[in-house]
Amino acid sequence: MNKFIVVLVSCVLMQGCASTLKIDPQPLDGQQEIYQEGVEAVISPKNALVAIRPSTNTYSSEDRPTFVVSVLNGTESSFNFSTEDIQVFVDGAPHKVFTYDELVAEVKRRQTWAAVAAALNGAAQSMNAANAGYSYHSGTTNAYAYDNYGNSAYGYGSYSGYTYNAAAAQQAQATANAQTQANMQAIKNQTEQSLNSLSSTMLKKTTVSPQSWHGGYVTIAKIPNSAQLHEIKVVISAAGENHEFLLQHFKVEQ
Repeated sequence: MNKFIVVLVSCVLMQGCASTLKIDPQPLDGQQEIYQEGVEAVISPKNALVAIRPSTNTYSSEDRPTFVVSVLNGTESSFNFSTEDIQVFVDGAPHKVFTYDELVAEVKRRQTWAAVAAALNGAAQSMNAANAGYSYHSGTTNAYAYDNYGNSAYGYGSYSGYTYNAAAAQQAQATANAQTQANMQAIKNQTEQSLNSLSSTMLKKTTVSPQSWHGGYVTIAKIPNSAQLHEIKVVISAAGENHEFLLQHFKVEQ
């Protein structure tokens, strides 16, 4: 019971550490405020039209902030567009913008460490399975003996030892191997899902043709001291022009 209470309290404390955060776009002169999928966005119209919005209305402090950035090429020439054209400043200090390749590498690193952990766990289960066929037995014996004259003698002793059940050991080994294979497959499936999600949503370098749209999700590093009010400035370069956006980052009071 005491162990259960400790685990329960730990879970509550861990949940209590997470905060609900919000990023609120602040339109500047010449910019227009709209809503995309229920989330406030800001549009900056120049030779290229650029729009930015948070990916969600609020997010957890355990997650990284993510934006949706879109550009419309209103010029007669094509241009390349990627996270290399996006700069982020938090309270005036440069802030990390993750590239698509960096996020992919991160997913693959997580897969590697998860596979290592699964392999070590599988090795431990395999060792336990190898010993599953052994059973330990022990006990005591009591006996009376009589001679030809009717005299009795009392005897006492003990015994102990191991027996081995090969079938039980093989079954345990098969179960351990199956579990390890299932864990490895689950890790592979999760990695594929994460990579597919990145490929379909994250902003990747693309040549934007005249009168064409391009956009995607952009992830930045966590905001330090996220419970405090912060000013985020995002500078996006498109078609040779800079579009500056101002956003406020703050904790949502609950």
